[in-house]
Amino acid sequence: MNSRISIKSIALIESIRPFSTLLGMAGAYIGGMVAGAPLLSLPLILAMFVVFLVGAGSMPFNDYFDRDVDKISHPTRPIPSKRLSPKETLYFSYILFAIAAVLAYFINIVCFGIVIFSLAFLYLYEVFFKNQGFVGNIVVAFLSAMSFSFGGAAVGNPFASIILSLLTFFMFTGRETLKDVQDVKGDLLSRNTLPMKIGEKKAAIVGSIFLIIAIFLSPVPYLLGQLRIGYVIFMTIVDLLCIYAIIVTLQDLRNTEKSVSLIRIAAGIGVVAIIIGAVL
Repeated sequence: MNSRISIKSIALIESIRPFSTLLGMAGAYIGGMVAGAPLLSLPLILAMFVVFLVGAGSMPFNDYFDRDVDKISHPTRPIPSKRLSPKETLYFSYILFAIAAVLAYFINIVCFGIVIFSLAFLYLYEVFFKNQGFVGNIVVAFLSAMSFSFGGAAVGNPFASIILSLLTFFMFTGRETLKDVQDVKGDLLSRNTLPMKIGEKKAAIVGSIFLIIAIFLSPVPYLLGQLRIGYVIFMTIVDLLCIYAIIVTLQDLRNTEKSVSLIRIAAGIGVVAIIIGAVL
């Protein structure tokens, strides 16, 4: 009995992808700091937990809808490995979402509204938009970018971090679009992505444009005095990686896999850049 509970517990923890959800918490905290919150602001701490819970809940929620695909693509995940049933996974995500909504309500009405809107958006993505390629990319990027503005909203200034949210949105949309170019052959049976609609080369150009917009936006938080010089130093590395990724992709689409990996690394460095810029 204890062994079974232990297996279930480990599977539940695994299902929330802790590392990915922790990045969202960092985004919320930075958004609050940029908005002028003190280091130990209770609303901001609650906001971090809300972002964690929404992000954590979205992972098993996604697993529930992808359970048939994961039998082939990710057989070791909790559902295909039979450590969790589909219903257990779905109910677990509902519990996390409910706790997130309750905590958001106690922060303020704006945060509560953002959470409800995001959960509705997440549902629409899983049910309607996931297989629609570019629209799905935009939804994923939007949800990823909201953590910064949510942190600002928690301390009464939701627009203070709008540039960081926009920067994240454009970078993630660009990356997801290039990833569709990379995966175009594997997606033929299950998705209708942008490369299928307009061609791989044109889709690569669209993804590159989103990345270029992100590059142009990157100095703005420093110019506005929101982040310090440490941000500029590390963000320069991010911009250079993105520029290189764009160049090699447009030179030869066979380099897209390399470009997607570089942009993933750049996004991680970008989070570090923002954190360092908030304190140095």
